[in-house]
Amino acid sequence: MASRAKQPVSRQADIPKSIDPELFYGMTLDNEQLLFANAIWDSNNDIVFCNSKAGTGKTTIATGVANLLVQYGLFDSIIYIMSPYGERKQGWLPGTITEKSAVYFEAFYQALINCNINPNTAVNTESMVNQKNGTGFVTCITDTFLRGTNLDDAVVIIDEAQNYTAPQLKKVLTRVGSKVKVIVIGHDLQCDLSDKEVSGFIQCIEHFQDKERAAVCRLTTNHRGWISQWADELKE
Repeated sequence: MASRAKQPVSRQADIPKSIDPELFYGMTLDNEQLLFANAIWDSNNDIVFCNSKAGTGKTTIATGVANLLVQYGLFDSIIYIMSPYGERKQGWLPGTITEKSAVYFEAFYQALINCNINPNTAVNTESMVNQKNGTGFVTCITDTFLRGTNLDDAVVIIDEAQNYTAPQLKKVLTRVGSKVKVIVIGHDLQCDLSDKEVSGFIQCIEHFQDKERAAVCRLTTNHRGWISQWADELKE
């Protein structure tokens, strides 16, 4: 598995105009996935929403394109933000912030691996080892510890967005600076919030969808297999 020190391409002419569906980390993208990837890649889009079924590859595609945006020197880093499924006691868990939060990042670590990125060297930690070695360019954080943070010169991935309330999503998006690409991904039919809480995912999509520099995508094909696909159709 390859690790990657950040070595951005310096020549603007080397930057491709679109994502090649046959050269995406050894994966072939279907038409919907390609539209999503190119919506992220498009410099005219500052924020891209994707409301997609389970198994559609949304996290892997978001991660892969974010990595390319950093490789080509268009942004400095990737910031991955996950909501801890409505759990308000994360701060009381033992350990450092990294240790408190690691359980929520497993899907993202797998996406990094799928894109030939070694999480052990790419992800910044409190030990500062990867930062000092010059290999760290990814920061993972839950929205619990985001208040007061400024997000700039980065590709920001907001994952499992259906598990954010409207105030939580507002808190995250109001941290965003002028040089940021935001990718908001989730599935509105797989919300883990309590009955007393309302997801802000669709509300946020509707709020942004008519803005000039925003895009909304959908992925409908579950690539995990028929069991996963049929289970996703289960009415709760």
